[in-house]
Amino acid sequence: MWLFILLFNSIFSISANNQSFKPLLDSAFKAYQQGHYEHCIQFYQKIEQQGYTSAYMYYNMGNAYFRSNQIAKAILYYERALRLNPSDIDIQHNLQFANTFVTDKISELPKPFYVTWFNSLVNLLSTNLWAWLSIISFILLLAFIYLNFLTSIDWLIRTIKAFIIILIILFFISTISAYASYHKQVSQNEAIVMSDTVEVKSSPDEKGTTLFVIHEGTKVKITDEFENWVEIRLADGNTGWIIQKNVERI
Repeated sequence: MWLFILLFNSIFSISANNQSFKPLLDSAFKAYQQGHYEHCIQFYQKIEQQGYTSAYMYYNMGNAYFRSNQIAKAILYYERALRLNPSDIDIQHNLQFANTFVTDKISELPKPFYVTWFNSLVNLLSTNLWAWLSIISFILLLAFIYLNFLTSIDWLIRTIKAFIIILIILFFISTISAYASYHKQVSQNEAIVMSDTVEVKSSPDEKGTTLFVIHEGTKVKITDEFENWVEIRLADGNTGWIIQKNVERI
């Protein structure tokens, strides 16, 4: 059921884009072409405030922020765009380039090969495409099961059963991938540092010991919250507490 809800929301948002937001999108595009990046950002922010999001819009917002030398904001919106369309090469390239301007160069801890493989699989398609593939494979599966009861020809039965096995595998892979992609898309446990310099404390207290310092544009994972503090973990495994206003969630 959640797959149908996801696809309905996607179709509705596309329809809303074509009707309600086209003038603002056109104005934002024109402002960007003319080099008025702050005006471009303002137009996109108005659209975002009305609840519309898309990888294309976030990507363009990232470009506008980058052109206006707001690197942390650019990274934030490239990351948001990548969540909606993880296979887009342009988004990947621009995010990678923007990260070269970040002060902190953090080496990611190695992951088990099966985690890396699964993440690569999920990132092959967007959430909506995985959902469509899941639904289409399920419909075809039902159709082939029905055909299996209509024929008595041995070679045709064997062929149909082979297709049934393939479709079962495809259905499970696409459903799991759609769910994993959707869960990543809506989760808010990752954030970008927005302040120039942030001291990471051993406890959620200004008097806590400073463990290390991070800088604007660094990506962190939020693992806990306490009042106006959040506990973060870096890609290299280091953890600590920072004031929540220093980061913005992806």
